[in-house]
Amino acid sequence: MTKDQVKEILDRVLTWPADDQEKVARFVREVEQRRAGDDITDEEWGVIEQRAARRDLATDEEVEGVFSRYRKP
Repeated sequence: MTKDQVKEILDRVLTWPADDQEKVARFVREVEQRRAGDDITDEEWGVIEQRAARRDLATDEEVEGVFSRYRKP
């Protein structure tokens, strides 16, 4: 696929409804993370996506608990 063909597809994506554009953006982010050697597995991403769809995410307190373990004193 040429760069021009990729650009044509992306231009068409910009005409799609916002929900569909978000799906494409999520996919692109996943590809970028895999290329960067991200250590989150496909299975873990699946769990994250399922929880996000249900709005079943970590509370502010849970997030702070994790960050506080790794924050420099």
